[in-house]
Amino acid sequence: MKEYLRTVPLFHTLDDAALELVAQRIEYKRVNKGASVFLAGEPGDCMYIIKSGIVKVVSYYEGEERFILYLGPGDFFGEGAALFGGHHSASVFVVLDAELLLLSHDDVTALMQQFPSMSLTIIRALHQRLRLSLRAPIQTKQINIIASIGLSTPLLAQYIGEVTGEEVLLLNLDTAFPALDREALARANVRCQCLEHPLDADDLPRYLSQLVQQYYWVILWLEAEERPLYRKAIELADLCVVLGVVERQAAAHLMPEPLYADAESAAIYKLARRIAQRQVGLALSSGNARGMAHIGVLKVLREENIPIDFIVGTSAGALFGAMYAAGRSIEEMTQFALQVRLEYNFLTGFRNWDFSIPPRWGLIKGNMFLKQLQRLFPDETFEGLQIPFAAVATDLISGEEIIFERGPLAEALRATMSVGGFLEPARHEGRLLIDGGAVNPVPVQVLTARGMNITIASNVIPTLHERVRWKRGQLEKDRATLIDIMLNEREIMEGEIIRSRMAPVDVLIQPDVARYHVRQYDKAAEIIRAGEEAARLHIPQIRKLLAPRPRKPLT
Repeated sequence: MKEYLRTVPLFHTLDDAALELVAQRIEYKRVNKGASVFLAGEPGDCMYIIKSGIVKVVSYYEGEERFILYLGPGDFFGEGAALFGGHHSASVFVVLDAELLLLSHDDVTALMQQFPSMSLTIIRALHQRLRLSLRAPIQTKQINIIASIGLSTPLLAQYIGEVTGEEVLLLNLDTAFPALDREALARANVRCQCLEHPLDADDLPRYLSQLVQQYYWVILWLEAEERPLYRKAIELADLCVVLGVVERQAAAHLMPEPLYADAESAAIYKLARRIAQRQVGLALSSGNARGMAHIGVLKVLREENIPIDFIVGTSAGALFGAMYAAGRSIEEMTQFALQVRLEYNFLTGFRNWDFSIPPRWGLIKGNMFLKQLQRLFPDETFEGLQIPFAAVATDLISGEEIIFERGPLAEALRATMSVGGFLEPARHEGRLLIDGGAVNPVPVQVLTARGMNITIASNVIPTLHERVRWKRGQLEKDRATLIDIMLNEREIMEGEIIRSRMAPVDVLIQPDVARYHVRQYDKAAEIIRAGEEAARLHIPQIRKLLAPRPRKPLT
């Protein structure tokens, strides 16, 4: 114990006699991952030195937990209560099985009186932690230990390194590595390491506590075998991953609820971005004919290889978002938009309209419209889409926002596109549903609720200033119809909703389409081009959000 104490910075200035005295008086305590060492408000009368493991220190402000910092081997905590008595001002939780050494209040006081340099070390630590506790709770370091089963684990390590720019250790809990693309791994800041000698399960926490101080990510490469070492690795990991169908079946008894990905490159890259908190969500606004601009936005995002992990849309935004999520090409979507003026025009598309005479719930019954959507999305469901997708509608009676994420796609789109007064409300599970733009024209909140880390919104609804600029003369010149008045009234309402309650978004793309009438389907090509132009202006901003942001290892 004396030799170990000599390596602890707190005791650097102590001579052999003092170290021997400390070694005799020190107590030992082991605390497993997830447990607390002490909680804020509890009485304290000793100081803790971390021999191995990792703990996190948190305080509380107005009932909310605020992260302060992580501490690892050689660090100490609890010094305030040990020196001055009273109660702990913060809580300490173990995030990696910890071996702790305890010194009593009397011993700490005596050592500080005898060795002033030790007092200075403790005072500096108190000052630093006080400053941290007063700052906003921004967590700069997470303990990211991943237990992974599957032959594609090196590819996962590579992608995490590429996405984050942070140092990754790929640790094979065996004594030999299979063949690896070491050059690609090295370029991605991945270091590969095997165990030099077999390791006992009880020694793994101590071993890992050293590694997490050197690397931001530690990926433990396991096999789907029942071994004490593997069991301990899974217990200590912050998250567990299985890559590949065969491995998923084989690992079921080891990892009950792991993150899973197929063993193909695209799926593993997507998982890496999820783990690294680089998931991208896209919200597409309502907008009728102007919604065709979303096609241009999607075209640019695809051309620039911007990943999209979740799409949510309202009305026209839901239609084009669903097409993209279902795997339709940009060319198919463009062709569809060019045909809309013929298919859904009152003069040339009467076969698609089943008028309600006399009008009761709306001018159009909507049965023919639903059949059109069913032809566009034959037997397609939310569950079968290539990209997770949600559509937003509104409960006509309660005003509640209804989010579709399951079941037939066509029925959800029929609901979200039911403009009140024009298309009869959709009937769904005892509800009457209308256009989601009535409550959430740009549904960014859905993205954050689904865990998206980077949010992009494409909004084609003009501001009131833009409306004044383009609409006054246009309505008078075109001799506005009843449909025009209804759609413009809805547009004013949506603009006010956006102005007053649109959620914060990382990137807001606003195509310049206010000049176009809500029913100018014949301008599809121009409107799509406007979406492209607006999206290209924001590509540098999106790339900056996706760019690797290296962080310092825990020190």
